[in-house]
Amino acid sequence: MALNRIMFFTVWMLPLLPCFTAESKCKNRLISSINVTTELQSDVLLPCNFEATLFGSNQTADIAAVWIQRNIPADILLEIKLQGEVMFWNNRDKRIKTFPKLSKSGNFSILLHNVQQSDLGLYRCELHEGINCRIAYQEVQLEPTEAVSGGFLSLPITAGALGGGIILLGLLIISYSCVKRSKDSTDKTVCSKFHLSELMCSAERK
Repeated sequence: MALNRIMFFTVWMLPLLPCFTAESKCKNRLISSINVTTELQSDVLLPCNFEATLFGSNQTADIAAVWIQRNIPADILLEIKLQGEVMFWNNRDKRIKTFPKLSKSGNFSILLHNVQQSDLGLYRCELHEGINCRIAYQEVQLEPTEAVSGGFLSLPITAGALGGGIILLGLLIISYSCVKRSKDSTDKTVCSKFHLSELMCSAERK
């Protein structure tokens, strides 16, 4: 009887073990979410790194990272397989550079050349095994650099502050000149009165 149970388990349960393994691996887990800033018409690195424990030690497994820009509708850009093979669906006029030699270590980062306004937004780097198994994913929010968006707005403020400083300096110079002239005029008046008093005293003595 015990032997029959073991045979039953072997025949019916062992074929199901890959299903349980796949189910435990396909968790579609968010690993990280980061913001990356860039200037338009420059180059920017979109990072994507997965721990080797996520895809195991089997380097021949059907594992790949898929890059998607999450706009409306979603734009699938490319797929980088664990073995280094790259397949493009939209290479943005050949502006996307990959690093296939790094994929075996879990690095699926891409370099985007000459960033355009349409390149900004949310990206996903999804780690897949086979067709229906998404193991994990990372999100990268690509945004314009604050200096670029705020540079032109700050020019009027800077010019206004500089102009105000020049006007204030001019007023201080004028005020100082007026005070100095007033003081000189007062001193001359006092001296004249004092000189006149001396002349009058001398005349009376005589």
